[in-house]
Amino acid sequence: MSGFNSLNRTNIILQHLRMSKHTDAAEVLLKRKGCAGVITLNRPKFLNALNLSMIWHIYPQLKNWEQDRETFLIIIKGTGGKAFCAGGDIRVIFEAGKANQKIAQDYFREEYTLNNAIGSCRKPHVALIHRITMGGGVGLSVHGQFRVATFSLFL
Repeated sequence: MSGFNSLNRTNIILQHLRMSKHTDAAEVLLKRKGCAGVITLNRPKFLNALNLSMIWHIYPQLKNWEQDRETFLIIIKGTGGKAFCAGGDIRVIFEAGKANQKIAQDYFREEYTLNNAIGSCRKPHVALIHRITMGGGVGLSVHGQFRVATFSLFL
């Protein structure tokens, strides 16, 4: 993905995890359903805001599914009823900046690398966009071949 050596990459991961008040264990779900690879953003409390950990889980799986002869389609969606993805986790980047940590550059480099992988993916990429979609959520959706956008009123 990036030209980091292992030690630098590990340090960046540790910095990010220290700044985050939640665990990454289930922030993104990656499953095969039939012939489709399904990416589910799973941070509804944070409107599925994208963080480095999520990117680091999505990117290699996207590449694996792109090479897999059994996978014909890649779908990305969000959990909860409020958002597909409200963008990047700006709170973590802001807090890192206050602590003189340079996560912002790493975050955006990795995010745009993922966006490029989505845009150049040889398999159809379908984004199921529901309600709030901003910043990083736009990047996860508009670079793919297909977007299905829904709308519902807040009642």
